[in-house]
Amino acid sequence: MVKIDLNGKWKMKNLLKEEWIDAKVPGTVFTDLLNAGLVEDPFYRDNEDKIQDLFLEDYEYVREFEVLSSHLRNDEVILCCEGIDTLADIYLNKQLIANTENMHRTYKFDVRKNLVVGTNEFRIVFHSPMKYIQSKADLSRLPSILGNTGIEQIRKAQCVFGWDWSLSLPDSGIWKNIFIECNSTAVIDEFYITQHHECDKVTLQANIDFKIWDNKSLIAEIIVTGPDNNTIIAKGQVDAVNKKYIANIEIANPKLWWPNGYGEQPLYEVSMFLKDGDTVIDSQKINIGLRTIVLRREEDEWGLSYEFVVNGKALFLRGSNLIIEDNVVTRYSSKRTEKMLKDCVEANFNCVRVWGGAFFPSDNFYETCDRLGVVIYQDFMFACHAYPVHEEFIDSIKEEIRDNVKRIRHHACLGLWNGNNEIETILEIFIGEAPLFQTIRSALKYSKLSNDEESCVKEEFIKLFGEVIPNLLKELDPQTSYVRCSPSNDVYFKHDENRGDSHYYIAYDMMTPYRRQREHYFRFVSEMGFQSYPSMKTIDAFTLPEDRRPDSPIIYKHQKSRGGNQTIETYMQQDINVPKDFEKYVYASQILAGEVLKYAIEHMRRNRGRCMGVITWQLNDCCPVVSWAGLDYFGRWKAQQYYSKRFYAPVLVSAAEEGSKVDLYITNDTFDTINGTLKWELKNNVSAVIIHDSKDVSIEPLSAKNCIQLDFSDMVKEFNPESSYIEFSLTSENNELGCGTAIFVPAKEFKFMKPEINVSLDENETSILLKVKSAAYARSVGLDLEKADCIFSDNYFDVSANAVKVIEVKKSSLSEKLTIDQFRNQLTVVSLYDIA
Repeated sequence: MVKIDLNGKWKMKNLLKEEWIDAKVPGTVFTDLLNAGLVEDPFYRDNEDKIQDLFLEDYEYVREFEVLSSHLRNDEVILCCEGIDTLADIYLNKQLIANTENMHRTYKFDVRKNLVVGTNEFRIVFHSPMKYIQSKADLSRLPSILGNTGIEQIRKAQCVFGWDWSLSLPDSGIWKNIFIECNSTAVIDEFYITQHHECDKVTLQANIDFKIWDNKSLIAEIIVTGPDNNTIIAKGQVDAVNKKYIANIEIANPKLWWPNGYGEQPLYEVSMFLKDGDTVIDSQKINIGLRTIVLRREEDEWGLSYEFVVNGKALFLRGSNLIIEDNVVTRYSSKRTEKMLKDCVEANFNCVRVWGGAFFPSDNFYETCDRLGVVIYQDFMFACHAYPVHEEFIDSIKEEIRDNVKRIRHHACLGLWNGNNEIETILEIFIGEAPLFQTIRSALKYSKLSNDEESCVKEEFIKLFGEVIPNLLKELDPQTSYVRCSPSNDVYFKHDENRGDSHYYIAYDMMTPYRRQREHYFRFVSEMGFQSYPSMKTIDAFTLPEDRRPDSPIIYKHQKSRGGNQTIETYMQQDINVPKDFEKYVYASQILAGEVLKYAIEHMRRNRGRCMGVITWQLNDCCPVVSWAGLDYFGRWKAQQYYSKRFYAPVLVSAAEEGSKVDLYITNDTFDTINGTLKWELKNNVSAVIIHDSKDVSIEPLSAKNCIQLDFSDMVKEFNPESSYIEFSLTSENNELGCGTAIFVPAKEFKFMKPEINVSLDENETSILLKVKSAAYARSVGLDLEKADCIFSDNYFDVSANAVKVIEVKKSSLSEKLTIDQFRNQLTVVSLYDIA
């Protein structure tokens, strides 16, 4: 195989103008304009408004490249476009060779007849995606709740047209590698490796398909190298008629791959060679993990289960939803992706959902998830709209799915194929009679669909997600489970939290108080979240000082959710008051988001067995905004991420408080029985102990247990909920496995005393150690650095008077090298007392 690399330097210009600028491939129109100084950073203040006209224009890219006579003597000369975004006309030596219309596909074209020996010219014309969707808007089956009607008519990441957490930046360009591939004799065309698991044995079946152009007798060889470097070799003759080779490879005493927190992630290297005698003609190499992952859905006492069974064990999935990593796709990097995923593991995630309004991540993303033990709940790229099902559109979708399933299906991390995001929910809104749906339609000024319209969109939905996609998966990846929609259940167009996965946002449930979340007993939640502001350092990066207030036009420009700021403030007022100081307002919003999620997710984990997973909305930001993310645009941990680390801990100790009553639960999401002592103390606001006790407990693996039930109105004379709190901990063999505190009233009603928090610092070779002390009960103690960034081992935590909370900051997590004195000078401390 010989490649002619077409990446690198190109020229680009507006199709209707004369001036060319330098361009880089892979890249995009917007990035090239930005690099040329012709546009400003879209994330700063209201610059988003200034760039929108760019996307109504057409652009062209050109470059020259050399072709040798030896290139044209090959049996196959193919142009490979791994990513063309999106509507493009491709010319080679002034001959139109193809039109593209799908960002998610890999395109391959035979170009032998279009090439000449010597200098060749490549030209690609990109047409405006905005003009295209505007021209197709009248074909939309449904009004769009999110705006941008017509975006479902184009196979492009939908969120780039704007979403409730994303700015509008519908870019174009050659966004992935482009090259010409010259092949002779034979090549490996595609392969599929399946696993059959038995006791102490896994059999791999390798199915390899070839392209063969001559009649030579060819040999296929497969070498499987285990994590211990032992090898197993299969070798045989290629079937020249069917152009296939099939081998069964038995692995004794296999080392199984497990999600994060349940075991190791050993990977087996599978190398495939195509040989002419001893000469290697072509080769491919992948890493696989030996495991089974099945979505189990069985009737039980509550309805229909929704649980992921890994290697025979029903595991509780804990994770978050990935959106695109950046609105400017050229700012992606493998280093940034790896840091984000390592932050997931650090926060006890074992799962990430790849959301369907974006695009499929890179190979590097899935390889990193394989290594880290992060299970992927993988959407196909459809979200929140009714899609056309005409023949041309379906044909393009089929190729898109083939390309991506073949690319992703071997990864150990792949846990589920999901047809789409929320389309059944959207249809329910437009066809349902429930009061909530009527309220939503009224607020959006939409009408209920007519019977004919309803019948049409239902039929099209069922065809695409109930027939076309699952039928393809039966051929391409029958070993991975498929569901048609998130959320959905076993009945079309009728959500039931007892029979499927759910999406739940309290703000969209008629602004219900967040403590009512415990009235729900979901089987699985694939979206749940609450908005908060990003770090003040992030806000400073896109604002001027006069912008830094909740109601400023620039803050609203970076709040993409309709009514989002009002929602934050409504719930803030209910629970912790609304600070006048903007920095404290930002802190309060983050604490609020953490508390809302903690309240719900601890409840779900206490009901392990009935509920078997939570995937919060959302993991990351693609631009600096107010959003549901745990990691803001610059990767800074918001309070939500630290809360997640605690409520996703494999061993969770939690309190279900109501009035004067408290039940203490232990959730054990490990494979070991836990034997320990559960201690509790009722304290006043200066941490004096009022009453205390302890109990020896034993919790079986993969279970949750209500261990202690308390009612302080019976136990304590004149129990005062406004100045009392309970502190609890689980210890085993002198090791603390979990701890926490709980108060009995909203934080704004609690009588906090001035904590006078003191932080002393020490260091060793790898870490800076902080010892946090308080003179009174301090709640939600937030630590930060004024300029630098780091990750604290714990943050936004509670601390009792006279206790010592030790926090570690690994020096490797610092964004810049700091001495201990510089660290001390930058350190800031805040608690809920400061906003009372």
